[in-house]
Amino acid sequence: MFKNLGAWYIVLNILDILIVTAIIYYTLKAIKNTRTLQLAEGIGVYFLVVALFAWASTRAHLITVSFVMNWLLKFSITFLPFLLVVVFQPELRKWFTRIAKGITLEAKEPHPEFEAIVDEIIKSVKYLSLNKIGALIVIERSVPLDDYIETGVPIYSLVRAELLNTIFFPNTALHDGAVIIRKDRIVAARCVLPLSLDETLDKEGVGTRHRAAAGITEETDAVAVVVSEQTGIISLAARGKLTRYLSPLELRGLLLVMTKPSFVQSEVKKPKAKVSQGTGEEKK
Repeated sequence: MFKNLGAWYIVLNILDILIVTAIIYYTLKAIKNTRTLQLAEGIGVYFLVVALFAWASTRAHLITVSFVMNWLLKFSITFLPFLLVVVFQPELRKWFTRIAKGITLEAKEPHPEFEAIVDEIIKSVKYLSLNKIGALIVIERSVPLDDYIETGVPIYSLVRAELLNTIFFPNTALHDGAVIIRKDRIVAARCVLPLSLDETLDKEGVGTRHRAAAGITEETDAVAVVVSEQTGIISLAARGKLTRYLSPLELRGLLLVMTKPSFVQSEVKKPKAKVSQGTGEEKK
């Protein structure tokens, strides 16, 4: 059999197998330790049970049960694409967002003083960490965070360490929730973020604030800085993963690398001067 096969045909078949293997591998890697894997397992068990019931009822000559099970199996297979879209809607949105981010050709020029913005964040984080004040700072990148900004209180102020310290100071009106930074502005505080369902976070003993940081970075390409209220430990979340036990200097280096394209100066619209409608004497 192999004598009649050409070398090119064998190479194509090996390449075909490798491509399918790579697709399966990276798909399983992407859904590992996520809700997606649990949902996929549930759907797989459902189809397996229905198929077994259909086969067993047919073998046992249970006409009614066989008819119902076979109809249910055909119906489920027909509507499987729609079921997958509905069930995996959040995960599909994440994947398409990352794909769009990867092929985006638009380049953004960084603000010349973006290092000063990072330094203000680091100055605040250092103070909050030393005083064990919990904080969650989210930095928007290419994916807009408008849906999450709307859940908070609008601020639209320049990034200043003193303002961040005041926002997160215990028992203040805005200390609970996240601060979102867009370009060179603090646009909102007390924002509500989605919580990550990654089960591996339980092993690290993190709380709601860290889960929210991981959750927003799973949904978007934003990065989030977290300060633990109990220990003062500084963490950075990106792509759903937490990097913990960072020093202020290490955090500064990471932020300079990861957020450089996002710190573009915001355009501040100044109110137009009103034209006086009075008489000539009034104008004088």
